[in-house]
Amino acid sequence: MIYPYGYIRSYKLNLRVKTMIPITSPETLGKVLRKYRMEQNLTQTEAGQRFNVTQKTVSNIEAGKQGVRLETLFNIMSALGLEMYLEPRVKSKTNKGLW
Repeated sequence: MIYPYGYIRSYKLNLRVKTMIPITSPETLGKVLRKYRMEQNLTQTEAGQRFNVTQKTVSNIEAGKQGVRLETLFNIMSALGLEMYLEPRVKSKTNKGLW
């Protein structure tokens, strides 16, 4: 699984808590990147300017479409303050068909 690390704020304790989100498909990665982009109050156009890509590229990534360069994904994750970690997948009945 791929885990981009991000932070969520606990308003009751006013703490920043590290959270891992399992990424098992391009669609899931796109949803996570969209979430972080929106948390930074960026439109797709503004994000594209920050990442040095077109709005259409941002849209394609967020939709989980194929054909996105790895370099582009890493540039976007970096600009959003995200990191990627890999770890072996835990075998279970629910993730048989992934990848």
